[in-house]
Amino acid sequence: MTDSPRLPRKLETVRQPLPKELVEGAVLGLGELAEAARAAADEGLVPPDVLVGASLFLLASQPRPPTRSSRGSSGKRPSAVAGGVWVREQVTFHHPVEIGQELVFSGESAQRFTRRGRQYGVTVSETRDAAGSLLVSNRTTGLLRYRKDAGALDERHGRADDALPPCGPDRAAADANPALGPLRALRVGDRFALPPVAVTLEMMRARDGKLDQNPIHTDPAVARREGLAAPIAGGSHVLSFVLEALMRTFGAAALLHGAHLDVQWKGQTYAGATIEPSAEVTRADERGVVLALEVRGEDRVAMVGTLEVPFPERDPGRRA
Repeated sequence: MTDSPRLPRKLETVRQPLPKELVEGAVLGLGELAEAARAAADEGLVPPDVLVGASLFLLASQPRPPTRSSRGSSGKRPSAVAGGVWVREQVTFHHPVEIGQELVFSGESAQRFTRRGRQYGVTVSETRDAAGSLLVSNRTTGLLRYRKDAGALDERHGRADDALPPCGPDRAAADANPALGPLRALRVGDRFALPPVAVTLEMMRARDGKLDQNPIHTDPAVARREGLAAPIAGGSHVLSFVLEALMRTFGAAALLHGAHLDVQWKGQTYAGATIEPSAEVTRADERGVVLALEVRGEDRVAMVGTLEVPFPERDPGRRA
């Protein structure tokens, strides 16, 4: 990078509820499979896949003065994150978030680095309620531009990796998990899945809730301009199908009391592609359960990750 950014850079705090359109879009983006996501929304809970995008919501809400060069033919300034591609998310759900709840989003642009001709940025954020209680913490890694720069040198700016906030489950929040019984009954090898599903452009547009925060998910022309063959499904959209499979068994609240997700998107899910989402238990003990998450595409693995749901350090229902 020729223009070294001054990092870390604090982001402007945003105080507002998550737009209801994002929640409704999360439900509609699942199409006919939106059984558990709809139930969560009807209960007044923001589904976990929406909270996965808290850093992106904070970034998209940052003030940016319009310039002539930044306006398209329509006269509108393009999205702040247009052209970016989400590659990894590490998120901890400390407590459930209610639809319409007043929230405080804060964070910083912590790192920027170039690797093999591609430029990445790392954002860390926290979402708190109006009283200051921590609800969600995120560490978000994004590919800043999809097009590769073969002449770019590997370099890094901002915080060192060991200076970033730690990521992991919040066992102190596990006491309130309403699904501890069914979760404790899980065994290694237990598997959850949805049937193969085609992710249509209509579903992708519904997922954005008409907010159009990143047109590479909704606009074929913008996708082509950014070097993509077609619009691609957003990372949280792809993830939502795996979480839907789990929530059908345990309910959305089971994932919102200290659970930690570490997800990486390995390949693009283009409009119209068929995916196969699944989760399998890889650890089940007194500390909690860990599931391996996967979304397979037609010719590649689109997403991999782990979900760790902790158990309380002390179980009142058991003798010491």
